[in-house]
Amino acid sequence: MHDIKVQNEIFDLTKKLREYVLGFYILGNTPWVSVDYVLMPINVKEAWHWVLGILSLHTGCIYIYDSIRSSRHDAVVHKALNSFAVMIPLLLNTTTFYQQRSDITMDKPHFLEKEELSNPFAIISVDNLPQQEKA
Repeated sequence: MHDIKVQNEIFDLTKKLREYVLGFYILGNTPWVSVDYVLMPINVKEAWHWVLGILSLHTGCIYIYDSIRSSRHDAVVHKALNSFAVMIPLLLNTTTFYQQRSDITMDKPHFLEKEELSNPFAIISVDNLPQQEKA
């Protein structure tokens, strides 16, 4: 019985995520096929910190803007964003995103590294940003 409940919760979550990509829940109801970038404010709970993720649909990357940088902190942030990097390409494939966007070419460096479009997006930390000290 527990397995059925978990499967139903996963199905409901996947359905809701697909509806976001299709533009049903976004303010202004803009589907992702109509935009080049998606801004994602992300709370990294383990670090008690917010970062800005910018999903570039043209390059297939998630760029991270973070005001705290250290190797340990970066590892925590990348771990937190890994689920986005894995799930978003899968969602784009199930919504026929790439078939609707002829302007996105697969000859970009990050797409060339992927064997399939459903492989995870690259996570890239943006350098040379103003930094804050962690207390």
